[in-house]
Amino acid sequence: MSLWRLKLSRWRHARRVHDNPLARLLKSPLPSASTPFADAEFVCLDIETTGIDASSAEVLSVGWVLVRNARVEIATAQSRLVRPPGEVGDSATVHGLTDSVVEAGEDVVTVLPHILADLESRALVVHFAGLDKTLLDRLCLGHYGAPLIVPVVDTLALERRQMDRRHHLDDKRSLRLSALRADYNLPRYSAHDALADAIATAELLLAMVAARGASHRVTLGELLS
Repeated sequence: MSLWRLKLSRWRHARRVHDNPLARLLKSPLPSASTPFADAEFVCLDIETTGIDASSAEVLSVGWVLVRNARVEIATAQSRLVRPPGEVGDSATVHGLTDSVVEAGEDVVTVLPHILADLESRALVVHFAGLDKTLLDRLCLGHYGAPLIVPVVDTLALERRQMDRRHHLDDKRSLRLSALRADYNLPRYSAHDALADAIATAELLLAMVAARGASHRVTLGELLS
């Protein structure tokens, strides 16, 4: 979505959303599409869930980190364990977050305001917005009455667009986070930990921008989904 359309959508929703963390985000200024990557700020985020269907999955953990001045600022990293309303189920075999582990977590409504505060005037970066961003939209609608209206950079979609431009359509090529990191000569990491995945996504974004040219030449508008 273009930043102009985002601004209009924010204005419409801000008229009926009041006195909550999302209302403050909706009133925060949006960066310009012409902002050089090096001057833009990003929240790289990952969510571990009970499933891959964003319409029903529950949050189990969230990790995020800021990218500023074309650098991953590890000091800003946050990791929150979330207590779901139901059982973890078979998803524990993927991320290791069992019912006994998440029982010590916070309610998602306690975690959301921290995410929204960091997203004010920043772009959200995720790897596959179809899950993480869609899930955040659902949570914001349910708790605050409006979706999460922020600029989004989807590293998976970004790579797919790059492949299309080069007419490089390889159905067998994996676009998973770990596979793309390998393609960009980034080191292997331990997947399925929300904060580790968030940092891994941030590093991938920096590598993708570097491959397109200097960070002062690549603009925010070129990266948005």
